[in-house]
Amino acid sequence: MKENVKLSANGMIGINDLMLKGEIVVFGSTYMANFPLYELINKYHFENAIYNRSIAGLTTSEALEIVQDCIIAISPARIFIALGEEDENNIDAIKQYNQIIKLIQSALPKSKIYLICLQGNTPYVKRFNANILSLCDNKRIWNIRFISSSSTETNVYKVQFKQLSCFFRDKPLTMVGAFAMAN
Repeated sequence: MKENVKLSANGMIGINDLMLKGEIVVFGSTYMANFPLYELINKYHFENAIYNRSIAGLTTSEALEIVQDCIIAISPARIFIALGEEDENNIDAIKQYNQIIKLIQSALPKSKIYLICLQGNTPYVKRFNANILSLCDNKRIWNIRFISSSSTETNVYKVQFKQLSCFFRDKPLTMVGAFAMAN
C-alpha cells in the first residue's frame, strides 16, 4: 500500500468515532479526493452529513484493504463509489471492484450504493464502466454517469455536483430548491 494511502486511511480510521452513523459517504480515488465537495455542500442544506473518504491515488486493491475500516465501520446509509481511474494497468481491478461491492452489500444490507462511472472514452474506461453497469440493479445499486456540459474545470465540478446532489437528498427536490440549484 502506498504511504499516502496508508496515512490518509489511518487518519480516517482515527476519526471514525466522530462520524454519525447512517449518513452519506463518498469513497473514491484522485478525482473525488480533489473534488471540492465540502465547498459545494456549504451552499445547500442537506438532511444528512456527507463525508468524503476519497484518497488521491487510491487503487481498487488498496480500497479493498481499507473499505472495512474506512467505510463499513461508520455504517453509512448511502455510499458513492468512484474507483478505477488509477487501475488501468491492474488486470484484477474489475474483480477487486466487485469484491468491494460484495463486502459492502454483505456488511451493510440496507445501504444504497451509487457507482460513479469513469470519465473518458478509452477501451479501459468502456470496459470498466460496462462492469459497473452490470452490477446495478436500480434497487440497491445504481450508477451515475457525469454529464459534462462545461469546458472549465470549475464549471465541470459545479455541474457534476448538481448531478450528485439530487442523490444526497432524503426528500424530493422542491421548486424553490430546484431554482436555487440552477443558480
